[in-house]
Amino acid sequence: MKGARWVGLLLVMAVAAVAGAGDIQILCEPGLRVYLDDELAGISSRLDDGLYLMDVARGPHAVRVEKDGFRPQSFEVVVGEAPLEVAVEEFEALPAEPEGAVAAPGPAPVPLGSLVVTSAPQKCVVEIDGTPHTKTTPQLTIGGLSAGVHTVEFFKPGYEPVSEQVTIHPGGTVAVRGNLKAGELEAVHQGLGSLRVLCKPAQCTIRFMGRLERATGGRLNLTHLPAGEYRLVVSISGREIAREIVIMGDHRTVVEASFMKGDEPFVVSHTPR
Repeated sequence: MKGARWVGLLLVMAVAAVAGAGDIQILCEPGLRVYLDDELAGISSRLDDGLYLMDVARGPHAVRVEKDGFRPQSFEVVVGEAPLEVAVEEFEALPAEPEGAVAAPGPAPVPLGSLVVTSAPQKCVVEIDGTPHTKTTPQLTIGGLSAGVHTVEFFKPGYEPVSEQVTIHPGGTVAVRGNLKAGELEAVHQGLGSLRVLCKPAQCTIRFMGRLERATGGRLNLTHLPAGEYRLVVSISGREIAREIVIMGDHRTVVEASFMKGDEPFVVSHTPR
């Protein structure tokens, strides 16, 4: 008997819950998006003659039906005891945009430039327009700089600071070298350059900018390289030679690397492109 009383209580609660809700029949073609109070309630189907919403809480509600390319239809309904019916009418097409119309342009993105920084000694502080950057690696790239003139200054305890103004072009790269030992700052080059490595003998492997390449027929060509100073390592048969080279904007850096007796290990030249 005690168990029966619990079952009866659950049935009363269920009836009370249903009594506080109602149904909405949306009559429309299939494939439409139906929103109830700005929440997607479902997609209409032929089986349901549109969409049938059950157990909607009593009270006022907003129904919106959407079809791509047409104006949406909105309805205000009040859910009570009796089921409601909402009949969707024929949709009105959205007006076509005039031929040749162009959307109003937003603000054009501002091309930003960057600095490729090298120094002697390697560890120092470089300030760009008063903002300090700690340099602990052979090369430091500082991006996100607006086009125009920037003041670059190098500091290190025990050395006199060196500074210079450099011009960054939109989207361009400027390589600067702060030579604290010589007391000078040089804006080395800017833009993009290329590299050609010629090996003797022909079978050699080349490490450059984190890439490992094998020369084909004793020659390797790399293009679209940011201007700056980089380390080049050439190896063959367990031997290797290395040196710092400079990539110049709008120039080809040609490196002749030789393991032959009597030859200079590296001969470097630059030619305009």
